[in-house]
Amino acid sequence: MKKILLGLLLYSLTYNAYCQEKSLYSGGMLFFQPGYTRYQNQSQEISNFSFGLGGLLRFYPTKHLCVVLAGGTQKAKYITSGSVNSYISLGYGGLIFGYTFIHGKMRFCANIGLARGRLKNLHITQQNGSIINQGDFYSYGAWVVYPSLSFDYMLTKKISFTTQLIHLSAVYNENDLYFCPVFQLGVLFNR
Repeated sequence: MKKILLGLLLYSLTYNAYCQEKSLYSGGMLFFQPGYTRYQNQSQEISNFSFGLGGLLRFYPTKHLCVVLAGGTQKAKYITSGSVNSYISLGYGGLIFGYTFIHGKMRFCANIGLARGRLKNLHITQQNGSIINQGDFYSYGAWVVYPSLSFDYMLTKKISFTTQLIHLSAVYNENDLYFCPVFQLGVLFNR
């Protein structure tokens, strides 16, 4: 009798978990990320367009709460007197909390995140062809704060197209600053 009751309970829980309409999670790739990087330290100031890649995994523990694991990279190239191959890049990843709601085939999320990141700057002062004769490479750990707004359009029950606006802000090496508003496009897979 206990086995029958336990079997019925297990079947009931499994059936209810698969029949619910509530989203459990969505995740995927943010494949198009144009942005505008503003970077400043004691010896240089950079303002240029940047591009990147990223990904996210959103969990929906309640109707209006989303918990997100997200990460990505933004890279901006810039010109120096000795080269056109200098760059600044920020790689980041962390946890985001936010508000979400669904209306029809649209999902809206407003989030704020705190992440660890790494800024890498290759500043080339002299280059001959593909050989770097003189340059400096800097790598700094940073705390990154990034608010984001996202709009997902559900193409099917399992696939969504997402657009996001985020603003990456990093403070590193005491007083040096990095800012980068980013527009993101991607595809998410829902469950």
